[in-house]
Amino acid sequence: MKDNSALDDGDVAIASAEQPHVLFRNEDESFQQQVRLAAAAQRAGRLEEAISAYLRLLAVKPYNAELHNNLGVALRLMGKLDAAIAHHRQSLELDPDNAALHSNLGNALRVASRTREAVRHHLQAVSLKPDYAEGFFNLGLCLRDLGRSDEALACLSRALTLSPQNKRARVEIAITRLAQGDLARGFDEYELRKQLDDVPAPEFRQPAWTGDDPKGKRILLYPEQGLADVLMFVRYARAEAPRRLGHRAVPGAAQGAADAARLSRRRGRRGRAAAGVRDLHASLLSLPHLCGGDLPMAGGSEPYLLPPERGRIKLGRLPRAKLRVGIYWAAMPGQALDRQRSVPFPHFMALAGDPEILFFSLQGGAHQKDIQAHGASGLVHDVGRGIFDFAEAASALEQLDLLVTIDAPIAHLGAGMGMPTWLLLPTVPDWRWQQGRGDSPWYPSLRLFRQTTSGDWDPVFAQLAAELERLKVTIPRA
Repeated sequence: MKDNSALDDGDVAIASAEQPHVLFRNEDESFQQQVRLAAAAQRAGRLEEAISAYLRLLAVKPYNAELHNNLGVALRLMGKLDAAIAHHRQSLELDPDNAALHSNLGNALRVASRTREAVRHHLQAVSLKPDYAEGFFNLGLCLRDLGRSDEALACLSRALTLSPQNKRARVEIAITRLAQGDLARGFDEYELRKQLDDVPAPEFRQPAWTGDDPKGKRILLYPEQGLADVLMFVRYARAEAPRRLGHRAVPGAAQGAADAARLSRRRGRRGRAAAGVRDLHASLLSLPHLCGGDLPMAGGSEPYLLPPERGRIKLGRLPRAKLRVGIYWAAMPGQALDRQRSVPFPHFMALAGDPEILFFSLQGGAHQKDIQAHGASGLVHDVGRGIFDFAEAASALEQLDLLVTIDAPIAHLGAGMGMPTWLLLPTVPDWRWQQGRGDSPWYPSLRLFRQTTSGDWDPVFAQLAAELERLKVTIPRA
């Protein structure tokens, strides 16, 4: 998403930051200089400083559309969405025919999950300015969020036609194709992400593997975007190792995930750490493109992540319980879209009163406290406090009948082990879960439960409750 403010080469009429030094300035020149300094602070990521500066300037010129716009962008980046939207609305009241201001309001509304309203403003932006590349780009993202992927591709392609050097548009086109299930073409085009300015280049001394026959050379596989990708794409190491990677297949969840976690923690120095260990390197996220062939079920449909032979965690039973169900409800704070992906813990309370279902929490991090905070310690057994790596998580999962989870790495771990996994998805899920389907081509044991209205989990949990009742009938009491 690109904002069209003083921070970009957009269409808001703020003087460039590159101005000749003038010893004596009049009042208006001084004001513009302060705006440029505030914008520079915002570009540098000093958002609180920029916001304070904009507020001081608004006290002098409260009806300046550009100030309200820039302040709205900064507030959105700080996560203060209500205030951001209000300032963008004020900017439009002051300059209603400015296409960039409509687009920036649309950007803020999209982040606030008010996507249909956002679409109206992006449509207004491209209506006011038919050659507005950024307007078509932002409109395309919103239409994709609404599941209108063909229209999204048309808008993103129009943005690319108007701005052929826009690599971000090419990457978003690739993501849209992946969400549509056009995997081979999508992964091929998605390789362009490595050319984006905000994607750091890997710091390896070894050259990158390009997919050709390595002739017995050893390839270091590293995580690029997170542990979910590790657990999802390590299947290619297992499937391709004997034939192409020249490297022993990962035997199970314990070693593969633990090694990936260590790599992820030392990303900034991984080149030095890996020196002399491998001959080539490759991102795990690039393996579908590099290996080609059978997408997405590389190596067949059998489970490819295995628990340790001797697990430390032992889960108990109760005589009336037919099902042992693991739950995971909250993304780690600071992760992308954590608010949309997370489920408020009380939704599980309506399920926890059934004596035939024994619930175990696998939740990690600060949200472990939700159990005690809601008085649920006697209803949900907290296993997450004893889990410190994926090997221990796999050991716990092996003892369960079902995993119910949000979009988090543990979903990939459970599904990669072949265990029944029910995945709770927001209205705008990640590309890997595609659009409009209740299953996943990546994991045969996975079922998808999708929101139909942003933020509304009630229908999802009503469906969950009904499915749990059906599942209980199929399992005899222990």
